[in-house]
Amino acid sequence: MMKALTGRWVYALFIMMTMVLSVSCKNKNRDGDIQTAFNSKTQNDPALAGVSAMVNDGAVTLTGSCADETCRTNAEKTVKEIDGVKKVVNNIQIAQVQVTDDAPLRSSAEQTADRYSGVNVDVNEGIITLRGTIESPEKLQQLMMDMNALRPKRIDNQLVIKNK
Repeated sequence: MMKALTGRWVYALFIMMTMVLSVSCKNKNRDGDIQTAFNSKTQNDPALAGVSAMVNDGAVTLTGSCADETCRTNAEKTVKEIDGVKKVVNNIQIAQVQVTDDAPLRSSAEQTADRYSGVNVDVNEGIITLRGTIESPEKLQQLMMDMNALRPKRIDNQLVIKNK
């Protein structure tokens, strides 16, 4: 009788441990899904190129920089739309914009654009205008980060992504 009672307790303990482990593993997988969804969304939005996220138990902490408050707000909104997000902590900083004279900015922008086949660039009053085609969303994201590093007033992206 005592063995049967002990066996039942061991079995009940085993079931409880299995449930606890499955719940904790489920949250870790969920965090990975949230991180993957965030990475996917930022690849398709060059404005979010400078933003990164850390996920822990469904809470997402955003860090990095955005050009303006609209970008910062849109980043938070984008994360809140991801299934499974419980909380968003927005630590994104607004980047300080230092407008450069057109001549050196034009030269730097042209040198940068030369690394991307099919991309043409023009600079007027601190605004970089990008025209032409680019190979992929990943290349576009990298190009936008490279151009933002030049500190223009704004970037007008008129590029078309090639279909493969």
